[in-house]
Amino acid sequence: IILPRIKLMKIIDSHQHFWDPSRGDYHWMPKDNPILNRKYEVKDLSQVSESIDLHKTILVQAAATNAETEYMLNIAENSDLVCGVVGWVNFEDKNQLEQLKIFAKHPKFLGVRPMIQDIPDENWVLNKNFDIFFKSIIDLDLSFDALGFPIHLENFYTIASRYPSLRFIIDHLMKPKICNNNQEEFIHWQKGINKLSKLENVYCKFSGMVTEACEKWTEQDLKPYVDEILNLFTDKKIMWGSDWPVCNLRTNYLGWYNSATNLTKELSLAERQNIFYNNAKRFYKLKI
Repeated sequence: IILPRIKLMKIIDSHQHFWDPSRGDYHWMPKDNPILNRKYEVKDLSQVSESIDLHKTILVQAAATNAETEYMLNIAENSDLVCGVVGWVNFEDKNQLEQLKIFAKHPKFLGVRPMIQDIPDENWVLNKNFDIFFKSIIDLDLSFDALGFPIHLENFYTIASRYPSLRFIIDHLMKPKICNNNQEEFIHWQKGINKLSKLENVYCKFSGMVTEACEKWTEQDLKPYVDEILNLFTDKKIMWGSDWPVCNLRTNYLGWYNSATNLTKELSLAERQNIFYNNAKRFYKLKI
């Protein structure tokens, strides 16, 4: 007799993607990669997550176009599983403020994410012309997903402290190079993330770790980073995300979910429920 897996926790996946490469605007995507370069839809996510209690998911942009945001909002309109969308607007075009206001009228539009990790100028986010965008994000009660590398930590601290009422969330722990196992790099990441954690408006996504680890990664490789964010942000300002289907490069949906639950097993059920459900609901102001 095969017993069904016990669903202990209600889950909001705070960071996940659907995409259709035939649209042609996923410029970062390797065309020869069969894992990434294919269409991913709601039915695929439902299938890979059927053994856990995935209550809702948040869809995050993966292309730097308005068409991507419209595509995701259309999916969200037609799916009860998708409770919100983190989209994209062009901060370099002031006319896009109107587009931001249009997107903000959609009940499932939650916030924006510029693809800062792909921008050659590491100081891009500090552009003084972007002030009006940050103020508009605050005025429209939206959030800001910070996608970058450890090299961006200081600049993100500048932005998060300049706008203390901006709901600011670090994606993927800021992508530390877990595979390198370099103590100097770890200390640099640790110092930067420590500073950010002290700001009340800054949260951290417990996501995207496996793709920064080596191919034959173990939970032990991830543990120092997980322990660090648990110590700094506590269970009150961390939220779990799958980063599916990108996580498929190193594992699968359940593989990462099981590792994440193992890495937080010392916490109480209430504390884990914060990380896997409550914090996403609170941070993104989800009406669910």
